Amino acid sequence: MRRNDLPDSKKRFSDGAHYRIEVSGIETAEILEAVVDEAKIQGIPIHRAIAAVRGSVFYSDEQLKELAAAAGNHGVEVIICPWKLADLVLENPNRILTDLKFENNREIDDYLSEIDRCVRLGFRGFLVWDKDILEFLNFKRKKGGLPLDVIFKLSTFANSLNVISFISAARKGADTVNAANGLTLENLSEIRSLISIPIDVHVTFWQNILKANERGRLELAIESYDRIADAPEIARIASPVYFKFEAGTPGIGVYNVPRPDWTFGQLAEHKRKDVRAAAGIVRRIRAEYPGLILSDWAPADLRVPVVG
Repeated sequence: MRRNDLPDSKKRFSDGAHYRIEVSGIETAEILEAVVDEAKIQGIPIHRAIAAVRGSVFYSDEQLKELAAAAGNHGVEVIICPWKLADLVLENPNRILTDLKFENNREIDDYLSEIDRCVRLGFRGFLVWDKDILEFLNFKRKKGGLPLDVIFKLSTFANSLNVISFISAARKGADTVNAANGLTLENLSEIRSLISIPIDVHVTFWQNILKANERGRLELAIESYDRIADAPEIARIASPVYFKFEAGTPGIGVYNVPRPDWTFGQLAEHKRKDVRAAAGIVRRIRAEYPGLILSDWAPADLRVPVVG
């Protein structure tokens, strides 16, 4: 339902579009191929893949080269998760309570080394979840230590909740920022009025919440989360926006792969569901606001891996 008290955003992507589609959990070239295939079946484009979510360190040069080549063939931007991401939570769930902050210099060195490796393999987009590291990476990019066409996406784990969070992220070098879960339409509208970089919004996701168990003790639980009903209004008031799909339960455990009861093939089918959810959102937006524009495949400003 239209919120007449919230203005249309006047800002757009460089191709004039209001919104784009992002799918997380693209761990291999084969999973990307499955996502692209499903997108073509559904008649929608995919613009951005969040890749190696378990962590780039778990994938060989050859595996990452195959992923870069597949993305290059389809014109899909890839945001790599350097070093470890999901694996940090799988190793120690308590780290999610500290926003996955780096605990020592060795972890920072390993993270930075993985960015350098992935740049050599052709990737030009990287996930960052620590604003201090973001500021350092931006300085390194400005001074020529990284290619100038590299972009940084500030992760949902950075918990960007308000105008100050977003302005700070942009000033420290973020090229695109994942909003924290649950921001109201009013908050998103206010944030959009003061920043120009894309806002990334989870439409489907999972979240860790504290719940009392049978003994009355607090424990972490996984709960599904979605903003399906809000998507048309978000596209109208917060453009340019990436709608991100990373469906519900079993949460971050989907990236603990491969294991005997969960294979890359099963993860690929799980990601096809994300694409079908994205197609449903596109249909919903087109029905409510036919004037809102979805970017076509491979707009020129995407940071597609450099292959060859």
